[in-house]
Amino acid sequence: MSALKHVLETIDLLEDPKVNGEIVKEWFLSKGFKDLEINVEHIKGSKGETDFIKIVIPGKRGKSKGGDSPTLGVVGRLGGVGARPALVGMVSDADGAIVALATAYKLAEMRFRGDELPGDVIVVTHICPNAPTRPHKPVPMMDSPVDIFTLLKREADPAMDAILSIDATKANWVVKHTGFAITPTVKEGWILKVSPDLIDIYIRVTGEPPVIVPITMQDIIPFSTPVYHINSIMQPWLYTSAPVVGVAITTRMAVPGSATGATNIWALEQATRFVVEVAKEFTANRIRFYDEEEWKTIIKIHGMVKVIMRKGAP
Repeated sequence: MSALKHVLETIDLLEDPKVNGEIVKEWFLSKGFKDLEINVEHIKGSKGETDFIKIVIPGKRGKSKGGDSPTLGVVGRLGGVGARPALVGMVSDADGAIVALATAYKLAEMRFRGDELPGDVIVVTHICPNAPTRPHKPVPMMDSPVDIFTLLKREADPAMDAILSIDATKANWVVKHTGFAITPTVKEGWILKVSPDLIDIYIRVTGEPPVIVPITMQDIIPFSTPVYHINSIMQPWLYTSAPVVGVAITTRMAVPGSATGATNIWALEQATRFVVEVAKEFTANRIRFYDEEEWKTIIKIHGMVKVIMRKGAP
């Protein structure tokens, strides 16, 4: 199974300076995927505007059909796909949107051909070809055209039983790898162990040892706390009780989120295949993002930390 076609076509779609949510919606419908639920919401903020898009790929026994199979959430996290007019072309930060939409494209095509997953997959991201930038060490980072919490509240859909949050994670010195990496699971303010099931999928997709992002407590507290965050990859946990795992597109050297010419199609293809494989297994109830018995033990002995960890989030 390859996702290269899906990644390439998605890049071509998003690189258009005129791209918006409605164009993306019409593009999906033009492929013949008429039974997808696609919603577009135009959002204005203090630094610009963007189109939030949600695509539901229904499963055989998914909740959208009254079934009980688990629902996977796929979040494309980013500031914007472009930084116009300051910079011409697609920026590195577009990776989250590319993988999310390429995943939706791949799953919709599979379903169209007869390979329908057991449960629903909800893909969400936003489309902004002219987002602002902001200072960040060691290299500049993309900023969001609207308040990040405005987006996060929409990204963490209540129907999602687990979430993969995809984000370019290149502007740092702590995870140095060309390709993609995964994070430990975050649930309700707790950073849990890395899911063995997701490690297995990582290995089979890449044929390489797993690469893990060393996230910290600082990385998961709200962006409203003025301390260093690796990026916003883990922020969706703030608005859900579902387990969240980050899928980080990574490089060996620090690359700004605002850099153009930095789109690595092979890393994006691998990440897309990883997300698709997780969707297959999770909606079939064959994998877990966290150990439920260990979770019960942690809560019984140590209690909840969600209130403390999300202070400052509206």
